[in-house]
Amino acid sequence: MSGSKQAVPGADWLRQKGPDYQLVLSSRARLSRNLEGLPFPAAADEDDLESARGLVLEAVSRRVATDRDWDIKFGEEVTRDELELMAEEHITSPSFGDRLDGRAVATRWRESRSVIVNEDDHVRIQATLPGARFMKAWQIADKIDSQLESEVQYCFDQRLGYLTSCPTNVGTGLSVSAMLHMPALVITGEIARTMAALGQAGLYVGGMYGEESGVVGNIFRISNRATLGLAEENIVSMVEIVSNQLVDNERTARKMLLRDTPLELADRVFRSLGIVERAQRMCFYEALELVSMVKLGVEMGLVPITDFSIMEIIVGICPFHVNGILGGDADEDDVDRERAPHLRRLLNL
Repeated sequence: MSGSKQAVPGADWLRQKGPDYQLVLSSRARLSRNLEGLPFPAAADEDDLESARGLVLEAVSRRVATDRDWDIKFGEEVTRDELELMAEEHITSPSFGDRLDGRAVATRWRESRSVIVNEDDHVRIQATLPGARFMKAWQIADKIDSQLESEVQYCFDQRLGYLTSCPTNVGTGLSVSAMLHMPALVITGEIARTMAALGQAGLYVGGMYGEESGVVGNIFRISNRATLGLAEENIVSMVEIVSNQLVDNERTARKMLLRDTPLELADRVFRSLGIVERAQRMCFYEALELVSMVKLGVEMGLVPITDFSIMEIIVGICPFHVNGILGGDADEDDVDRERAPHLRRLLNL
């Protein structure tokens, strides 16, 4: 089957290449903040939420969203389609839409920057970049944080640091994460030992949507567990060092596969490619696993397919994106049927 590749709408970072982009899919920095004198969102009443929202959005409008690239919306104004799109493109967390009253979102969508109001904390600042660019992601989030802090007073303790709804965020309130593609470590069985070591080193390990999401498509998200007593630069450096080590481990595992089990590796890759080329329907999670193996085959020179951004492909086959091709009113079966040919179009097969 042939056809021209269709670009995925939305965040530009999905199509860009950063350092070690083949293995480090993205770098994210997230800051959690609360306002002095107001209860945290979970304990706040309607008036408190409105007060927090008004203060934060005024600060965003005055100091952050000074150009047309930013979009600011009350939670009640966000459509279900926008919620799905933001979650699939990693602009917001999937849980943002659980309760919209009193919440708000300010996004610079193309560059994947956002300020979320009244989710777990009054303010959550997030910046995502392609590849291993942890320090730059933190610098972007830190700049937004400083701009807001010039307008509002944060809840801060001289001994503990920034106070947050989650005890593990108390201190700097900074979470730095890396999203990595590590299929060879999974195939060789080394991933279990790797994850155990990461836990002992004080890092969370989860799937692409965070610590509590399952791992699919051999994509793992690692992030720091604690912030108390640590400087921001140290947190960034720790995640960067661990990410670099995981990249080295994955590359070593790939060399071992080529050396010790080349036939088995090629069989895995070409079976996955064969399903992608011929399947008539495909659920989302099956598609993730297949894309992961095809990507591995491309990077190891086993299949003659032009290299591609795995994040762009994954987002392109997410349920909402595929549903949009069908007009937005399709059921799950129709989406699964469309996903198979759409994946081929995205891969130029």
